Amino acid sequence: MKLRTVLSLLRSGELGLLLSATGAMRRHHRLVFLAAGTSSGLFARLAKGPVPLDRLADGLLADPSMRDGLEAWLRVGVGLGELRAGPSGYGLRGALARKLADPRHDAAAALVEETARLHSVWILESPARLRAGRRFMLGDQDGRLVARSSRLVEPFVCEVIEDVVPRAGPVRLLEIGCGSAVYIRHAAGRNPELTALGLELQPEVAALAAENVSAWGLARRVAIEAGDVMARAAEAAFDLATLHNNIYYFPVEDRMRVLRHVRAFLGPGGRLLLTTLCQGKGVGVDILDLWASMTEGCGRLPRRAELIGQLGEAGFEAIEARSLIPGESFHAFVGTRGA
Repeated sequence: MKLRTVLSLLRSGELGLLLSATGAMRRHHRLVFLAAGTSSGLFARLAKGPVPLDRLADGLLADPSMRDGLEAWLRVGVGLGELRAGPSGYGLRGALARKLADPRHDAAAALVEETARLHSVWILESPARLRAGRRFMLGDQDGRLVARSSRLVEPFVCEVIEDVVPRAGPVRLLEIGCGSAVYIRHAAGRNPELTALGLELQPEVAALAAENVSAWGLARRVAIEAGDVMARAAEAAFDLATLHNNIYYFPVEDRMRVLRHVRAFLGPGGRLLLTTLCQGKGVGVDILDLWASMTEGCGRLPRRAELIGQLGEAGFEAIEARSLIPGESFHAFVGTRGA
């Protein structure tokens, strides 16, 4: 490149723009490759050390004529610094890739995949959908993936579960939107006399929850059903109702009716525990708010004071609200059904 070309690009600002755009593209490509490396099983196969290309092809290549494509994909990972290529084959190089290969970090791996596969679609398609008046549908979402990624907040939710579930004595729990049923598992582990019904709107997620309950040996104490709580006749048979990370699955204008309906499932003195992100700072909050606002049958994230007011109007007493993560807008709300 000639000096006068460089000077021209500098004066026009195009060189700085190109460098900034290239950096952003590289970060985006890295995230997408991390998602592909985890979801394809590549990182798990490389976790114990380098693997030759021929052995990688056994699980990643159905058609031998596509070998060049496999090598090209792996070279992308090398170029991004997540893989290394050597005499022994391909291995993990990036610190994040090595961590995501560990099954203990499955929730973080799921969030990376969710960001690459879902968040980008929500951001990219929203302008056209707004112009066309066409919302996203709940079925567009990968329910199992979201259930896995939501486990990142599990330690904080489990803390507040321990505050509302006694260690002993019969407790009948109704969990609305049970996801993977991990919070039911924690409640059941805290109190051996607790029994539970988990309701899940998305059938594929309900199937995952039922599989987990069976694997955990809780099938005699916990039932999982697919269905909408609003379509279920209320019976005041529960001591505790929980809604974790799902109040935004209901339109804002319906939330009062939802909370009143949930209250009707509780006996006198029964309690509601609701955990949710509220509107506030952070790109994660903004992305979830975008999805909830743009999805049919859902609604924007609540405001903290707004939700406290709705709980009171729905008939709950002794309402408590607290932040579960310092500096974040993730909150727990507890209310009691009076006599």
